[in-house]
Amino acid sequence: MNVLIVNAGRGWGGIESHSVVLASDLAGRGHKVIVACTPGGNVRANLDAALPVADLEVVNAGDLPAICRLAGIIRREGIEVVLANSGKEYWPAAVAAALLGKKIVFVRHQTDRIRTTTRLLINSRIDRVVAVSGAVRKALLGSGIDEEKITVIHNGVSLDRFDPSRIDRAAVRRELGIGADDIVIGTVGKLHEGKGVYELLRAGAGIAEGTPLTLLFVGDGPEKEGIRREADRLGLAERVVITGIRRDVERMYAAMDVFVLASTCDEAFGMVIIEAMAMAKPVVATLVGGIPELICPGENGLLVPPADAAALRSALVSLLGNAEYAGRIARAGRKTAEDTFSEAALGRGFERLLASL
Repeated sequence: MNVLIVNAGRGWGGIESHSVVLASDLAGRGHKVIVACTPGGNVRANLDAALPVADLEVVNAGDLPAICRLAGIIRREGIEVVLANSGKEYWPAAVAAALLGKKIVFVRHQTDRIRTTTRLLINSRIDRVVAVSGAVRKALLGSGIDEEKITVIHNGVSLDRFDPSRIDRAAVRRELGIGADDIVIGTVGKLHEGKGVYELLRAGAGIAEGTPLTLLFVGDGPEKEGIRREADRLGLAERVVITGIRRDVERMYAAMDVFVLASTCDEAFGMVIIEAMAMAKPVVATLVGGIPELICPGENGLLVPPADAAALRSALVSLLGNAEYAGRIARAGRKTAEDTFSEAALGRGFERLLASL
């Protein structure tokens, strides 16, 4: 089947990662896959060089040049199904597909409420909406999306890329200036309050005394300087490493002893959790959004209430103080990624959906 994946995001997060992983797997299954993405953006930078791409800028939902550009790609490449990945791309992709009589699928990565006009569009004109988690499905139903329009297909990660056996942990630590014997607690994602960055700092402050601890923040965002100020206030200034956005994020996981996603916002899925699991890192995360769908507490990770630094600290101490327990959870996490949230599982789900269309 000839498939167009539309992702005009410039940054890098779960939505962009989803498009890259899905494109790779569908192409490996013999489908013709074209990715319409922003020139110079992170989607293009992370795609396999062998995958064909098309330049696309989308300013807003009513972007007429984007609609014309998409229609041209669909016609030229013989596209049969269009997959659109975020809100501002939904309308241009839907209009272009409708003009040429092609199937259109929206992929929904957020739990926020759908606008009334988009709800009407989905229920009347869109062939299917893929929810990346049960939490997203629930939000779609709450927005008035017809149940029969929704299919849940969880995100997946490349097990080849996120393979701990392929990465020299010691070399990564040297590169980051982290001691070989340091205990490293890390997080990955946009540096803003909703990701629980301050809760992680406060939990770390309760562990740091007498411990060679490093807190590793992989990403960038509006709270970068705030994190530095709070670290200084807590006496952690020399123990915090902020890497900025990395295209080799799998190497950053390798440097960690424990991964934390302390979100207080309503995470739709938590792609970074699956990445950390695939890298065989014990995971501590918060009870928000779709995260409980990924973690069975005490088996493949630990769950704590959001905005509770004391509970987070306690969970971290339970892992750091028991290597056997932490190792068992890490191994179970890797198996979870292999069995349920792999690139292949994502591709199989979409292949079944495409066949049904």
